[in-house]
Amino acid sequence: MSDSKSARIPALDLLRFTAAIAVTLYHFVSCYPKGADANIPVVSAISAVTRYGYLGVDLFFMISGFVIVWSSWNRSALDFTVSRITRLYPSFWASLVFTAVCIWLIAPAVPHVSVPALTPRTLAANATMIPAVLNAPLIEGVYWTLEIEIRFYALIFLLLLFRSLHRIEPLLYAWLALTIVSLFVELPWILHYTGMVPYGAFFASGCLFFLVMSRGWSIARSVGLVVGLMTSMAVSINQRGQFLTADSASAVVVPTLVAVFFGLFVLMIRRGTTRPARTSYWLGALTYPLYLTHAMMGLLVFEWLRPTIGTIASIATITVLALIVAIILTVTVDIPARKPFAKLLYRIADALKLRTGSKETASPSSPR
Repeated sequence: MSDSKSARIPALDLLRFTAAIAVTLYHFVSCYPKGADANIPVVSAISAVTRYGYLGVDLFFMISGFVIVWSSWNRSALDFTVSRITRLYPSFWASLVFTAVCIWLIAPAVPHVSVPALTPRTLAANATMIPAVLNAPLIEGVYWTLEIEIRFYALIFLLLLFRSLHRIEPLLYAWLALTIVSLFVELPWILHYTGMVPYGAFFASGCLFFLVMSRGWSIARSVGLVVGLMTSMAVSINQRGQFLTADSASAVVVPTLVAVFFGLFVLMIRRGTTRPARTSYWLGALTYPLYLTHAMMGLLVFEWLRPTIGTIASIATITVLALIVAIILTVTVDIPARKPFAKLLYRIADALKLRTGSKETASPSSPR
């Protein structure tokens, strides 16, 4: 993210926050209440909408494709690496500690809730952001998306390392083709993993939207985005059974929402960059801490409070609490830690002779 004085796309921050709130309410309203609680009229009515909130993850992947290519366009591989580490890890580590404390303090009061054992190995593995690679359980369920993000960052890093990011366009078309093939045949493990199957179409489409914004529309990009839309819709239909009841309504609503995402991106890039409104900037800033901290904390507090204050009041309480925690982490860790941490990493890079005079070269209008 850039600082508040930089030009950016305010709508992008609003999309980020919308995606985070959608995922949060999906968990709080459509996942946590069970049995009779889920059938409470108010909860059931709201859940009819929030059950589609898991699609916020797909929107996040599109946003990531757009933002990461934009923010890395004129950077070195080292600058890109430092920017990603400073943007992701301080908040992540603080959120990991917060979630571990929640488990330690609240889990004994709700023994029926399954939580991971807080062993040193589990905590250390989660601190890397890729615990699954290290065969360790996730401390927080939403962490599964972070490993996918890191795989995408690795691809961008390699392109920067070989100074090939400006030639990314044909690779995006190949990526879409790979995702299409994966819908029909089982791919070798290495292609499945590096291609981020089945989410590659969302990342690739986000990247293509950036190319349209920076280079303009072309026949190839237009066709590529149509293919990206159709592929993303097909993926969303195939996957919906993992997140909600795969009924006739979801077969229509899920691909329609994916199409809405694409439509919003078209409108967004038409408006271009502007000086950000303070509100949109701060909503965008809250997104990452909110996403990282809401799930396990929300589940534990919901199960702890529900017998005493009821389902509806518990949902309202954890929603407000999640926003408060996100605000605190944003103000105390996420924003303040970035520059000092970047300076430390550059000092380490200089000590290891990894930097050869290159410094931050990203456009001041690019998001961080």
